[in-house]
Amino acid sequence: MVSAVLPDPLDLPAGVGQRSVSYRFDLIDGRTRIRRGELTPLRDTSPSLAHDVSGTIVRKVSGVTLGVADAKRLNPLTDRVAISMVVGGRQPKTYPLGRYMVGDETQLQTSAGSTAPLTLFDEMFLVDQELETGFEAGGQLVDHAIARLLDGLPIGELLVDSTELRSVSAWSPGNTRGMALRDLSRQGGYFLPWFNHAGRLRLKRAVEPAAQPPTIDLDASGRVIRGSVARVSELLTAPNRFVVVSNDPGSDEEPVVGMYDVPASAPHSIARRGFVLPRVVEAQLPTQAAATAYARTLGIQQTVYESVELSTPADPRHDGYDVVRWDGALWLETGWTLPLVPGGEMRHVLRRAYPDTDGGEA
Repeated sequence: MVSAVLPDPLDLPAGVGQRSVSYRFDLIDGRTRIRRGELTPLRDTSPSLAHDVSGTIVRKVSGVTLGVADAKRLNPLTDRVAISMVVGGRQPKTYPLGRYMVGDETQLQTSAGSTAPLTLFDEMFLVDQELETGFEAGGQLVDHAIARLLDGLPIGELLVDSTELRSVSAWSPGNTRGMALRDLSRQGGYFLPWFNHAGRLRLKRAVEPAAQPPTIDLDASGRVIRGSVARVSELLTAPNRFVVVSNDPGSDEEPVVGMYDVPASAPHSIARRGFVLPRVVEAQLPTQAAATAYARTLGIQQTVYESVELSTPADPRHDGYDVVRWDGALWLETGWTLPLVPGGEMRHVLRRAYPDTDGGEA
């Protein structure tokens, strides 16, 4: 006999529009990772978690206010707050939403004591501090250089895809480690880094979204809320060619230039517009392959494509750089906002993906 697999409580059957949802805030000792109990934000507040890949610190939690007792328990210098979504009634299922540190704290004095309105940041806040000494990649593979850059930081185990690309870049004291990390991610052909739902720093190789199977299918689930869709297009000014010129003094005598053209199926492509709108950047890159990978990564990650904003019920399966099917097309998710209150609508930002019909790279 085979046991029946219980359906995922996030997938509501047709005709069912409600489910039991709550959010849990756990107090964690940042040094030992030991759980110190739950926190209960005041009921008249509306915490919200935002994921935005355009910033160095990708995830921020705002609107959290702790009552007097919880404010006394919190050490803002060392403690972390782990947030989870709990779905279901009799057999609840818990979905992690990341681990956060206090980025801003205010004490509001009342007759009963002081409450604490908080702004929480993911642990990129810890990473993005100034370098005390210079850092040189030294020609290492980029994933190895990243591991060395972050060595010793109390952020747990990294989750970094391997890469064949190397870096010869260097950063002087006073530059931030976050800036070096983002530079290295582009040089290694990665999407920009973020701390995922499990609280691990994730660097994922950049892929053409239109060539990937969707990780989330909004067409099949029918979860998009009617009337929530807003389309935005900046295709008139969007570049259709990305050129990366190496300024590495140790490179060969021949100039090292990488180039990437957006797919010909895109409405702003060179083939369809009839002329080139280039974006040119300089970077310290050792080889032609590294320059080409850098240009391709820029082209895939750029947000000046056709985009759409829409709302769904809260869904913790959306994490970072998910490929989403909606309205019969594939989209790359570049941001979302999740109200951490029952019944809140999750707002998504999706960027249109176009199939690569001519190779994409020059």
